[in-house]
Amino acid sequence: MKKLQAFLLLCLLFPMSLLASVWDTDYKQVEQSIREPKFPNRSFSITKYGASLKNTAAKNQKAINKAIEACSKAGGGKVVIPAGTWKTGAIRLRSHVNLVIEKNATLFFEFDRSLYPLVETRWEGLDCINYSPLIYAFKETDIAITGEGVIDGNGSDETWWLMSGKTPKSRNIEVKEKQQNPGGRADLLQMAEDGVPVEKRVFGPWKGLRPQTVNLNQCDGILIEGVKMIRSPFWVMHPLLSKNITVRGVHVENHGPNGDGCDPESCENVLIENCIFDTGDDCIAIKSGRNEDGREGGKGKYVGRPSKNIIIRNCNMKDGHGGVVLGSEISGGCSNVFVENCTMDSPDLERVLRIKTNSCRGGVIENVYFRNVKVGQCREAVLKINTNYEPKEKGRRGFYPTVRNVYMENVTCQKSKYGVMIVGFDNINTIHNINLKNCNFTGVYGQPVYITGQTDKPNYENLVINGSQVLSQLPYKTYSQWMAHSEMQRNPDPCYLDFAKTPKWGYVVGIEQEAILDAYLASKDESIINYLKQYPAKMIDEKGNITGYEYSAFNLDNTRPARFILRMNELFPEKKNELALKTIFKQLEKQPRTNDGVWWHKAIYAYQVWLDGVYMGHPFYTMAAPKLKGEKKAEKYYDDTFTQIIKTYNRTFDDKSGLWKHAWDETGEMFWADKQTGLSQHTWARAQGWFAMAILEVLDAMPADYKNRPALVAMLNDVMTKTVKYQDKKTGLWYDVMDVKDNRNYFEATASSMFSYVLLKGSRLGYFGDELKEAGIKAYKGILNNFVKVNADKTLSLTRCCEVSGLGPGLSAKVLKAAPKVKENKRRDGSFEYYISEPIRDNDGKGVGPFIWASLEMEHLGYDVESLNK
Repeated sequence: MKKLQAFLLLCLLFPMSLLASVWDTDYKQVEQSIREPKFPNRSFSITKYGASLKNTAAKNQKAINKAIEACSKAGGGKVVIPAGTWKTGAIRLRSHVNLVIEKNATLFFEFDRSLYPLVETRWEGLDCINYSPLIYAFKETDIAITGEGVIDGNGSDETWWLMSGKTPKSRNIEVKEKQQNPGGRADLLQMAEDGVPVEKRVFGPWKGLRPQTVNLNQCDGILIEGVKMIRSPFWVMHPLLSKNITVRGVHVENHGPNGDGCDPESCENVLIENCIFDTGDDCIAIKSGRNEDGREGGKGKYVGRPSKNIIIRNCNMKDGHGGVVLGSEISGGCSNVFVENCTMDSPDLERVLRIKTNSCRGGVIENVYFRNVKVGQCREAVLKINTNYEPKEKGRRGFYPTVRNVYMENVTCQKSKYGVMIVGFDNINTIHNINLKNCNFTGVYGQPVYITGQTDKPNYENLVINGSQVLSQLPYKTYSQWMAHSEMQRNPDPCYLDFAKTPKWGYVVGIEQEAILDAYLASKDESIINYLKQYPAKMIDEKGNITGYEYSAFNLDNTRPARFILRMNELFPEKKNELALKTIFKQLEKQPRTNDGVWWHKAIYAYQVWLDGVYMGHPFYTMAAPKLKGEKKAEKYYDDTFTQIIKTYNRTFDDKSGLWKHAWDETGEMFWADKQTGLSQHTWARAQGWFAMAILEVLDAMPADYKNRPALVAMLNDVMTKTVKYQDKKTGLWYDVMDVKDNRNYFEATASSMFSYVLLKGSRLGYFGDELKEAGIKAYKGILNNFVKVNADKTLSLTRCCEVSGLGPGLSAKVLKAAPKVKENKRRDGSFEYYISEPIRDNDGKGVGPFIWASLEMEHLGYDVESLNK
C-alpha cells in the first residue's frame, strides 16, 4: 500500500486531475487483494441430522448446528437448507462451511430469547457480551451463506422490535426487557466510557439489546451471496474485525428500527456488489468502533482497527437513512472506499453519500471515491458530511475526527433538498479536500450548497445544480459586477444588446446599460466603462442623428435610452450627444396626450396610457429638464410629470384587486378595453414594476424641496405595500399575472427583480419601513435561488424572463386618423391566456438591468456573492 499512500499525497496537491488514475490503479489493486473463499464439493443436508419442518425451533437449531459441526470437521463443504420454512434459533458457522439456503427455503428465526446464547460481539460499535446474532461466527476461516432462499429474522412490533422502545401495536403485549432507549443502550455506553472490561459488559436477558441477523466476528474469508434477508431484529449483515469479505447479489428488505443493510466494521478487503437494499436505516454503513472502544489509544479490546479497502458497486438502494454511509461508529477510522455504478431512488432515502461522526469519536476518514451513481430522488442531500452527529451524546469530547480526500464524480440526482451539505466544527477545521466533478443535481428545492462551521472550501469541477454551475472560486465578489461582465461577454458590442441582429436603439438597451453604468460607478472597473463608451460613439453621429430612432413615431419606449446617454455625457461630454438629447426631449414636449394631459404610449397606440410608458419617458424628462431647460424652468416639467403620474395612478387602479391595471384606453374602443372604464383586464407584474420604478427614479431627479415630493413618496409607498401583499410567501417572488390564481401562471424574473430593486432602494432612501426592506431582501434571495444560474463559461444568467407583453394595437376611426398605417393585432387582447402565451427566455435586459440595480442595493447592505451563498 506504499504506492497508494504516495499517490494519495499527490491527490492532496492536485485534487481533481489525478482521480482517474486512482480508479485505474488503486481500485484494481484493492479488487485483486480480496480473497473469496472456496469450498470442497461435498454436501450435508440438515434433515440427516434431525431437522424437520414439523420440529420446534429448538430441535432444528440443534440439528442445523450439528450439521455445520460435522461439515467443518470433515474439511468443509455445503450445509444445505432445502425448500420449506425451517423454524430455528441461533446458528453458529464454522470454518470451511457454506450454509446454502436453497430456492423456496426459509430460515425462520423464532422469537424465543432462550434460543440465543450469549456471545462476544459489538453493538453499535461497543464491545459486549450479548444475545447471539441469528447467524454468528467467531474467529473462523472461509465461511459462506449462499443460495436463493430467505432468511427471516422475524422482527416485528410484536417481537424483537419492541426492545427498541417502540410502542407495540398490540397494547396487551407485556414488555419485560429493559428497553434499549432508555435502558441497555445507555448502560453499555456508560460501561465503555468507564472502561469496564468486555467480559463484564454482559447483556442479553432483561437488557434489551437486539441481535444482528448475521454477525461474523474476526473471520477471514467470507461470502454472502444470493439470499434474501427480511425483518431483521437489528442490523442485517455485520462483518466485524474481519477481512476478505464478499457480499454479492443479496436482497435486503428490512424496515425495522436500526435496520441497516450491511455494516462492515473494522474490516478490510471488502466487496459488496449487485445487491438490493430496501431498509429502514442505512443501506450500507461502514464502521470501526465507537469512542473508547474504537479509537486508537482508547480502552477497548480492539482499538484503532480501521475499515479499509472496500469496494461497493452495482447496487440498488431504495429506502434508508443513507445509501452509502461512513459512521457514525467510526472511531478507528476508514480509508480507501470505492463506490461505483449504483442506483438509488426513494422519497424515503435521506442521503446518497453520508459521512457522520462527532467529537466523541476521533479517527481519520479518508480516501473515499464515489462515481457513476444515478439517483432518482433523496430526501435531504446527495452528499452530506456531518461532524456534529448526535450532538447530545454522553461521552468525553475533544476527539475531533478528520474527514479528507472525498471524491464524487459523475453522479446525477433528480430531486433533493440540498446538493452538498457540510456541517463542520465551529472551533476547528477538520474537513479537507472535498471534491465533486461532472455531477448534475436537478430538483434541489432547498439550498444547492449548505455549509456551516469550518471546512476547506470544496473543489467543484462541472458541478451543476438546478442548471447552474457551482464554482469553487468566484470570478467576482459582487453580483452586480458579475452580471455586468456576463452581459459584456455575451454581447461584446453593446449596440447588439437585447438579442439584436443590427445595432439597436431601444429602451431595453438603455435600461441595461444604465444599470451596468451604476455597476461601474460602484466598482470603478475600467473595462465596464470602456464597454459602455462604444454605444454613444456608434449610435449617434456628429450631427446628433440617432441610428434607429424615429421622431415621428412618438414612441415613448425610444426615449428611455436618452437617460443613459445623458448620464454618460455628464461623465464624457460631447456636443453630438447633447444634440441627440435635445431631439428626444423635444419629442416628449410634443408627445400626443389624452384629453386630461397624459402621454400616449405611441402614435400607433393613440389615446392609450400604459404603465410601461410612465417609466420610459418621465425619469429622463425630469432628469434632463434642469440640464437642457435650466433650473428655473425645470419645475414646470416636474409639475407635468407629477400630474401625469398621479392621474395614471388614479386612473389605472383597481379597487377589487388593490393593484394597477396594465393600461387604459381613453376612448374605450380598443378590443382589449373595458367599455365603461377603458381599463385592460389584468395586472401584468412587469407593468406594475415599470410604474414603481418610474416613481422611484423620478424622485431621484427631483429636488429635495420640490413641493410634490411627499405625495410621490406616499404613492410609491402605497404601490409597494400593495405589491408585497401579492409576494409569494415561500419564494419571495411574484407571478407574471398578479391578479390571477391559475396553475399555468409562473414566477417571473423581470418583475421580481424590479420589485426587489424598488423595495431595497426605497428602503435605503427612507421611503419605506423595515417590513418592506425585509420583503426586498427576501425577493432578492428568491431571485438567486430560483432564477439565477452560473453557466459553464462562468457567466451568470437570469432565467424565466417574459420576453414581451403588450396590448393591441387595435383599429378605430380615431386611431386610424392618428396613425393611418397602424395594423391591428388582436392576439394581444390582455387576457390571462395571452400573457402566459408569450415566450420565456434567459437574460432579457428588462430583467438584467433591475437585477443589477437590486444587487447594488444588497451590496449597500453588506451582502456579496460569498455571503449570499452560505
